[in-house]
Parts: sequence; C-alpha cells; structure tokens
Amino acid sequence: MRVKEGLVEAELPVIFDKGPGKKSTAYYSKSQVISRDLTIFIIKNYLKNGKNALDLLGGSGIRGFRIEKECNLNVTINERNKEALKYIFKNRDINNSNAYITNFNAERQFPDGYYDYIDIDPYGSPVPFLDSALKSIKNNGIIGVTSTDIANLAGTYPHKTFYLYHSTPESNYLKHEVGTRILISYIANRAAENGFGIIPLLTYFGGYYYRIFFRVRKGKKWVMNTLSYVQEINKMGYWRKIGPLWIGNLHEIINNYKIPENIEKRDHIINILKIAPYENLLFFYSTEEIGKRMGGKMPKIDYLIYKLRFNGYPASRTQFSPVGIKTTCTLPKIIEILKMKDL
Repeated sequence: MRVKEGLVEAELPVIFDKGPGKKSTAYYSKSQVISRDLTIFIIKNYLKNGKNALDLLGGSGIRGFRIEKECNLNVTINERNKEALKYIFKNRDINNSNAYITNFNAERQFPDGYYDYIDIDPYGSPVPFLDSALKSIKNNGIIGVTSTDIANLAGTYPHKTFYLYHSTPESNYLKHEVGTRILISYIANRAAENGFGIIPLLTYFGGYYYRIFFRVRKGKKWVMNTLSYVQEINKMGYWRKIGPLWIGNLHEIINNYKIPENIEKRDHIINILKIAPYENLLFFYSTEEIGKRMGGKMPKIDYLIYKLRFNGYPASRTQFSPVGIKTTCTLPKIIEILKMKDL
C-alpha cells in the first residue's frame, strides 16, 4: 500500500484510519498526519536550512523523509526493527532521498551535541529515550516528543503515574491538561540532569496522544529557571494537591508564523495557534461543572465565551476538552455573569 503525505510518498504494510492502531512493523496512522504536519511547521519556523535532524524511531521513515524534503535538513533515520528497515530503504528510493539510515538501539547515545532537531515518536512512553536525545541535541536545539501513555499520565492508574513520572495525576475533567503538564515536568527534570533548561514551543493533545515541542538551553540560569516552573499545586481551592507538574507556558507565541502550502492540516494548525495564548493559562473550567453549580443547567460554551469577553475577560475554548473554557475570570464571577440579563 502506498500513501502520499506532504511532499513524500511511502510504501507501507499497514494503514490505520483512526486511533493509534496496533503496534506493528512500519505501520501508518492517518490520525497522526497532524503530528507530522506540526513537526514541519515547527522546523520551518524555528530552524534554518542545512541543519541536522534525527528521527530516533523511524518506523516507515515518513516523518524523516518529510523533514528532509520539506525543511531541507540533513536527516538521519534510525530504526532498530529490521523488517521496518526494509520499508525505510524502499521509501528512500521512492523519494530519491539522501537520508542516512541507522539500525541502533534508540536508547543508546548518538553523537554528542550533534543534532539541531530530534524527534521521539514511540508507541507508548518516551521516557526510555529522553536521555539519549538530551545527550545528542545541540544547545538551542529542538526536541519533538510524543507520548501515547495516556492512561498513566491522565490518572487511570495513579500508582503508575507516581512511580513512572514521580507525580500525582488528576482524573477529573482536567486530566489531559494535567497529564500534559506532568509529562513536561518530567522532561524538565531529565533535561536539568543533563544541564539543560527547556522552553515549550507548542503543545498538542491528539485525543490518544500528547505531542510536545521544546527548545533546550544549556547553563545553570536556564536550568534554575526551568525548575522554578515545576511545582505541586492545589488549584482553585477545591481540588486535592496534584503534581509536581509544569505550571509555565505550554506554547511560545509566534507572531509572524509561516505555514507551508503543502501541509494538509493547515486549518487545524491555525486553530491551535489562535487558542495558544489562552492555553498558557493554568487550567480551565468545564461548562458541565459550571452547570452543576447553577442547578444543573449547562451553559452553551460559545455563549459563555461571548459573555465573558463582553465583560472584559479573556476567554477561549481549549484543546483539552470539548466543554472546557480558558479564562482569567473566577468561578463565582462566571456564575454571576451568567445570571446577568442580556441587554
């Protein structure tokens, strides 16, 4: 089976239309096109041509070949599975690629400080691969990390969250934002152990996976600044203590961004960028929760956003919940505003 994505084509043994699919050799998930599009978007807006990139877990090679063709980077694609390697070599020929292909254990150390961009896209948790990437990334380089380990990060198995990520999760409507922030805090601590601070550039929740892009900066100042954003919290007064988690920004705001024309999920990316300033606020309210406090009547989310903005409060939807709203307004004030009669 052959697919075309971006500027590349790839021969694939298995294609999944929805969800993560089953773990298999060089499989292709259509639902992760947005993840690969975001990779191209980040590299095009943050790195210059001719830099060095490593796709640590190559799979079919499609992400690595897109980085090479669409971003003009020198790409290394690594894949341990020998059956998957056959597809990577085949796809290199299909795309007339000059990518360098390796067959190493992704947990081993690649050349120190060599790569400007490293991608970690495992089936499951990225934890085993972080140290390898952090040793191989250049100062001021960028790492893209995917985690499909949602059950452990979003509170389904809190004991596993604690011993895998050293944090206490949340299992209510905040679970995916908390899960994302737990993952970033874990990355921040691992980066600090390697002498780096981190700056999140963009964060994405894809329904069954989290995707985070962050820049690394070498030095004590950056390490200390990063660790200051890793805290335990008891937010809004009525939830139990959770964390440690990342309380800093999830996105760096790009004012003059460029979205390449060949990107399929262009509108999706634009929507992410529109809500990014609001998503840097810590946590959100659920219209379901607001409804319970108003006697069971759940307000329509677009109407609530309108009312809050009309009364001078920033407000937006969030990618972490279809009924979530990001705002600086307090819950009592939200209820008061909803009770006001429209003019």
